[in-house]
Amino acid sequence: MKQSERPLVERLIKHATKIPNSFHVPGHKNGEVFGKQSKSLFSSILTIDQTEITGLDDLHNAEGVIAEAEKLTAELYGVQSTHFLVAGSTVGNLATSLAFLKRNDKVIVQRNSHQSVFHGIELAGADPIFIEPEKDPISQLALGVSIQTLQEAITCYPEAKAVFITQPSYEGYAQSLVPHVKAAHGANMVICVDEAHGAHLMTANTNCWPESAVAAGADVVIQSAHKTLPAMTMASWLHINSTTITTEYLTYYLRLLQSSSPSYPLMASLDLARAYVATISRDDWKQKALKMNEFKKAFKTSHDWFCASQTISQFTQDPLKVAFITPLQGLPYLWQRKMEENNVYPELVSPHHLLLTLPLTWDSNKTEKWVPFFQTIFQRSLTEKGVFKRRIPLQENGRKKSVSAQRLTFEEMAKATQTVSPWQKSEGAIAAETITPYPPGIPLIIKGEQITHNHLERLADLVEMKAAFQTGKHWVEKGIKIFSI
Repeated sequence: MKQSERPLVERLIKHATKIPNSFHVPGHKNGEVFGKQSKSLFSSILTIDQTEITGLDDLHNAEGVIAEAEKLTAELYGVQSTHFLVAGSTVGNLATSLAFLKRNDKVIVQRNSHQSVFHGIELAGADPIFIEPEKDPISQLALGVSIQTLQEAITCYPEAKAVFITQPSYEGYAQSLVPHVKAAHGANMVICVDEAHGAHLMTANTNCWPESAVAAGADVVIQSAHKTLPAMTMASWLHINSTTITTEYLTYYLRLLQSSSPSYPLMASLDLARAYVATISRDDWKQKALKMNEFKKAFKTSHDWFCASQTISQFTQDPLKVAFITPLQGLPYLWQRKMEENNVYPELVSPHHLLLTLPLTWDSNKTEKWVPFFQTIFQRSLTEKGVFKRRIPLQENGRKKSVSAQRLTFEEMAKATQTVSPWQKSEGAIAAETITPYPPGIPLIIKGEQITHNHLERLADLVEMKAAFQTGKHWVEKGIKIFSI
């Protein structure tokens, strides 16, 4: 088959053009049963919102058009096999943890991983060994785990079964993971990479873009196609990139965790995204990177705000990501408000930075349009800078240990007594709940770890800025749950 083919999409279109009579689920019956006010909005997508009828295959026993679409994706990315995910990279992370870890197994995991990675480890009952990422000393943005830190963790915990790395970072920083893969394999550990923000990182663009974990040889690589490619939200891939690992449990847990009625529009969008990205040539990738990097370099910054560096030590920033940093705490929320007044919405806002995710269609015309827009907002906002206190963004109060473990295992937590403490007075206690700002969904405090002064400083900043928490805000008024030990 050719990469220009779209087997699942074409079969769905062929089925829709027959104007079929539906005596099967879903209940909208190809759009026949639907509210009048919203029918026009949904009508075209409803014709391909199908179920596992003859000719449309079955995600959990793929032998037809879904199998063909997955095979084309595996061929494009150069992996052994690819699984379509209809519940985001989240379900890929959960299944991977359950497949490779058993209760009380040690697992080495990057501390700033997405919450789904930690959820998977908790479900497996394994014991996480945290490895801290390097940070940019200027912006204080997390970059990635150094090979030295990983080697230290492997030396301290040679019995660990797996290594979980997250790359690129939310702000797009990445490094070659070849030495990390070599170190993990040398210790007989599986290495899995949450590459949710890197579905566009391919062999064809490694000269101008960060290297994919696939090219580095990681065993399992999970990508959210919807984050940077033209796929619908939640549409993702899990790539198996090794012939030495046993995948039976992995496929089992994907069946167990994903719906038995997966969304055909989501799977079709994966087929379309793969066909789209396959059309981009090596020179196209180079030109796209040049245009995006020109955008970043076009800003006239000051000591009150600046654009994060594209290269920091061994880390390179994804051209799609643009991070604006300020030492004026809370100023990015003003930027956000001014942007949204103009119907412009950023990817992420924190007390000290604002993040943009650019489209793959970026060109010089967009640079000419948007540089003046952002430049004006950033500069005009400085007239109100007096209300913002100046502080180095997210600076750590003392150096964290590169490698650390939870103070309590999940088995110990299950038996421990819980109480509640005012969060402002919880320093030194062991957290009995996880607190996760969202976005980006990276836990600030993880259940079972000791609460530090740095944790509380960050909580205070986020509470003051009325930041959103995916784990709820009950702890703000009622207190944080801690273990009594």
